[in-house]
Amino acid sequence: MLSGIYDLTADTARRSRTRLFRRQRPHATSKQSSLQGLLTTKIPLMVAAAELDPPGFVKQFDLLKEAACKRASGCAHAMLLPQHNHMSEVYSINTADDRLTNEILDFVKTAK
Repeated sequence: MLSGIYDLTADTARRSRTRLFRRQRPHATSKQSSLQGLLTTKIPLMVAAAELDPPGFVKQFDLLKEAACKRASGCAHAMLLPQHNHMSEVYSINTADDRLTNEILDFVKTAK
């Protein structure tokens, strides 16, 4: 998972997203957050964010990373990708900048 929003109630830029969700289901924001489901899964997790992401995304990364370490199945594989922003991290896959690609490959091979 790359630079995601996992807890809508802790989303610092949530005003516009909250409006979108409330149009569909009023007051369902916390129920629509993925964090609780991610914390109960036994599936190994990999989470990454970019150093130059907007602060809200880095906060969400930290929130998931810290919460995941309390799971029975253990911490998520986590990395903060230096020198990248919200878009460049994804665009770096399959390029000469293989930092994220190598992390993904290692995670897929080891599931850790």
